[in-house]
Amino acid sequence: MQDQTFEDQSFPDGKWQDLDLQQCRFVKCLFRGARLSELKTKDCEFDECDFTGAGLSSSIHRSTGFLNCKFINADLFGVQFEKCRLIGSVFDGANLATISISGGDWSFVNLRYQELDGMNLRGVRFKGADLAGASLKKCDLRDAVLDQASLRQAKLQKADLRGASVDEVDLRTTDLKGARFDMAQAIHFAQCFGIVVE
Repeated sequence: MQDQTFEDQSFPDGKWQDLDLQQCRFVKCLFRGARLSELKTKDCEFDECDFTGAGLSSSIHRSTGFLNCKFINADLFGVQFEKCRLIGSVFDGANLATISISGGDWSFVNLRYQELDGMNLRGVRFKGADLAGASLKKCDLRDAVLDQASLRQAKLQKADLRGASVDEVDLRTTDLKGARFDMAQAIHFAQCFGIVVE
């Protein structure tokens, strides 16, 4: 399917497995409980769409935007996101096991309490993202953008944060045991605890 636009439409229990979507746009559409496993999208846009309870396992998305979408209790096992934009999307209760994120913009997403251990998130943009309580152990976050993100009680043991931007990030309740920092980040970490570095 290519160059199609859908607005305010519902696809309950729709069967979208193995479909290949290119340059399609979906605005305020409902995919609640839809079966979307192995779906492929490229250069598509999903604006304010609802994927609550949908099954997207093993789907592949390239340069696709999911803007302010809901993935509540959705199954995203093994999903691949390549240079995608997930700005403002919500993942409460979603299964994100073994997903792959290659670049892209995940600013202002809600990933609270998600388990993302060991993931390669190098260069991903997480500005203003809610990562409170998330487990990011051993993640590669080099050169990622974490400005203004919430990392309250997040677990970043042995994560690699070298080169990541952490402006306006409060790290006081973040578990950073064994995490790798560059010098500028080490100074920021000290300042979070009121330490004066001269």
